[in-house]
Amino acid sequence: MNNFETIQQSIEYIESRLDEELTLKEVSQAMHYSEYHFHRTFLYMVGDTVTSYIRKRRLSKAAELLAFSNKKLLDIALECGFGSHEAFTRAFRKMYGILPSACRRLGRPPYIVAKAELQPLFDEKIYLERGEVNMEYRIETSQAMRVIGYGIQTTTVEGQNSTEIPAFWQAYMKDRLGEKVPGKKRPDVELGICTAMDEDGMFRYIIGFETDNVTEVPEGMVDYVIPEATYAIFTTPPVSQEDFTSSIQETWNQIFSEWFPSSGYEQACAPDFEWYDQRCWPKEGKQIDIYIPVQPAEAK
Repeated sequence: MNNFETIQQSIEYIESRLDEELTLKEVSQAMHYSEYHFHRTFLYMVGDTVTSYIRKRRLSKAAELLAFSNKKLLDIALECGFGSHEAFTRAFRKMYGILPSACRRLGRPPYIVAKAELQPLFDEKIYLERGEVNMEYRIETSQAMRVIGYGIQTTTVEGQNSTEIPAFWQAYMKDRLGEKVPGKKRPDVELGICTAMDEDGMFRYIIGFETDNVTEVPEGMVDYVIPEATYAIFTTPPVSQEDFTSSIQETWNQIFSEWFPSSGYEQACAPDFEWYDQRCWPKEGKQIDIYIPVQPAEAK
């Protein structure tokens, strides 16, 4: 079973159990995946964390029952997996901005988050025109690295990271912040780091340089250590400036949709990062390396 089929199966699993106590751990175990790998794969394919998706589907079901049935609020709360009237009311108001009783008076749900329907990760036309991306990779143990740079706290909720990270890069380059980082061990290599993500999709994104272990951290910068870990390292195909961003995204897509299912590896709970060196400087033939922490896959 590939990742697409596994995540589709997990969606069906969740739908049939919206009235039960569901956790990321339980769903990942049911799919025979390690918890962190399933968390990242679900997020990548569905666009939402498991925890957030379950909550939205439960509250959408509740909104429909409030609008189109005469069931009591407590009965609806329990049917939709909430342990109490109070917990249900808080969650409903946070998502919809109104109380459950107001939804009932309204006579319709403010909006519905529908059951996820997975779409192919690739734009097939672009994929066929460009040709298959070579998924050559290497497995290496990367020693711990101290990084000094600049960071932001971001989240996958509502796709905030998709706008906040590009804006962060633009500001970083506009203000030439990289030139201010002290103690660089490799002045020609910048790192874009995603720290390990929590269940709610929160993580830190850091742009910086590997540094020595004695340099003091200037005010306004962050100090972060990438721990020693085993990494699968992928090189993006050489492309023009115009296609550079899409080539990176396509490589990420193929890693999750094609490489992981047949690799014998799963993503480990550690930071992943992109390695930007001289190869990404010219306008043509731009490339980077993508480092993904891995561990042997659990037996299915």
